[in-house]
Amino acid sequence: MSDDLIDKIIKGCKKNKCFFVTGPAGVGKTHLVKKVYEKLKTQGVNVVLSSTTGINALNLGGITVHKLFGLTNRSDMGYIGYMRSSFLFRGISIRLNQIDVIIIDEVSMLRADTLELINAILQKALNNTKPFGGKSIIFTGDFYQIAPVVKSYETKKTQWIFETPAWTNADIEVVLLSKIFRQSDPKFIDFLQKIRVGKFDKTMESIVKKCENNKFQEEATIFFATNNECEQWNKNKLDKIPGESVTFLAEIHGKRNKKYAHDKDTIARDCIAKEELALKKGARVIAVVNDKNNRFVNGSIGYVTDLLNEKGSTKYVEVLFNGDKKPTIVKAHTWTKTNLKGKRLATMKQIPLIPAYALTIHKSQGLTLDSAIVDCENIFVSGQLYVALSRVKKMEGLAIKHFKKEQILVNKNVDDYYQKLNKKA
Repeated sequence: MSDDLIDKIIKGCKKNKCFFVTGPAGVGKTHLVKKVYEKLKTQGVNVVLSSTTGINALNLGGITVHKLFGLTNRSDMGYIGYMRSSFLFRGISIRLNQIDVIIIDEVSMLRADTLELINAILQKALNNTKPFGGKSIIFTGDFYQIAPVVKSYETKKTQWIFETPAWTNADIEVVLLSKIFRQSDPKFIDFLQKIRVGKFDKTMESIVKKCENNKFQEEATIFFATNNECEQWNKNKLDKIPGESVTFLAEIHGKRNKKYAHDKDTIARDCIAKEELALKKGARVIAVVNDKNNRFVNGSIGYVTDLLNEKGSTKYVEVLFNGDKKPTIVKAHTWTKTNLKGKRLATMKQIPLIPAYALTIHKSQGLTLDSAIVDCENIFVSGQLYVALSRVKKMEGLAIKHFKKEQILVNKNVDDYYQKLNKKA
């Protein structure tokens, strides 16, 4: 990643400029903004790392957008009046005035009305009518990927944040990354890029057929579009392994309150690890964190060779990761939820492994795998197919099931937006 680009963004942030870091899957968008974040911190800049999803926020070591701006499920402008009359708004206002730079990751899932609300909150809190109250914001993501959730009964003028007045009035500088690091095969990269923008030709048809014939069902993780498919698949696979299962219970600490959704509840909901992790010797697992000693990374896959979950003893799972000659002892990892000042709100301690037989496409974002099976059966929104297929490094490591070209779903507004960006580049 270019140091010149990082320095350019940092200089812009110090002048209250806004940026949008975008590009296809595997170009290093999140890697870039984390480098910017780390460098800003070392320079004494008060920068906050946030994300539209709880899972990604925990993985980044940041907080959710909703937590940052004090949002609830309401997204109408009437909420501003409610907030201003609430004692909570004073705290939110003080908090936002102390921040110099805000980073918002995975913005493809940020609703248009939520961005308008964020803009209004910043303007009120900072007493500044400029876009986003004059605050420097770095947005990062790819609108060709997972879209915002807008329910069928909701009538919205627009689904996408790039069509809102808040976005168009902010003079946001676009940083368009294009070099793919996840894949190296030009044919596979071309295939994925065409899927991303909704194209399908005869060359791609032959690649799909080849992937449909790849046979490694017992060796690869399968991606499903829905949670129910995923849970059932993992249970069935585990049940077929002989012997008794061992269940690891997460240790969760934090405050609960009957009136609100609180930290002890939300950390368990947002964490990719499980509250109850049932495993057996021989079970296929995937690591969900980067090991501090570099023995495995987020996405490493292997088989359980031993288990220990005795009361009063150190809990661990011994795993032979793919490509290793010796098993690795994987001990419990602690996820921490903090507020903006770094104060600990809740913790969840659990073995950082989950069954690797099946994952939802939604939870696959951010993973890089050597092999995977993508079940396209219930794909229902734009970006899902592209996200799933682009997790895999090589064409030889990808198996595709139940594919139909109609599942290549791309939103026209998104396509038009990127075509304009590409012309400017």
